[in-house]
Amino acid sequence: MTRMRRPAAAGLPALLACAVLAGCGIKPTGVVESGAPAKVAVAAPAERPLVYFVDPGDRLLATPQAAHSGDGLEAGLIRLLAGPSEQDKAAGLRSALPRLEFKAASGTRVVATAEDEIEVRLPFKVGGLPQLARRQLVCTALSTSASQVRAALRGTDTVLQAESCDTGVVP
Repeated sequence: MTRMRRPAAAGLPALLACAVLAGCGIKPTGVVESGAPAKVAVAAPAERPLVYFVDPGDRLLATPQAAHSGDGLEAGLIRLLAGPSEQDKAAGLRSALPRLEFKAASGTRVVATAEDEIEVRLPFKVGGLPQLARRQLVCTALSTSASQVRAALRGTDTVLQAESCDTGVVP
């Protein structure tokens, strides 16, 4: 049996330390900017309406509607106007819309005005709504529609120009 010589054994830790300090040969680089976050278009219609709430990063996040809360676009919009559930709040979701009681929100209607456009009729003023709140309404209303359909918001004060769903961050 061969014994390891002391000089070779003493050099082994030094050799390992050099290898660790040398790294793998990849030189460090600075931060590489990649631009703004991607914007997502709603492409595939859902079977039940999705309700869009706002995440902590001010992006819209689709939440599935509970099966017992009714079908149809009006049901999704009424859920949106009622505000996030306790479970949604616990997940950090909120709404940019004013909260409405069911009785007031139940006046919400969705009407097809053209082949590629719907009108969401709301029981409150829409002219002063922040852009984020408008996008919540539009995306929820379009959640069961094809991606080329646009939605106009009609309130008690005005009718806003039809928009498509944009779930990105408002600048």
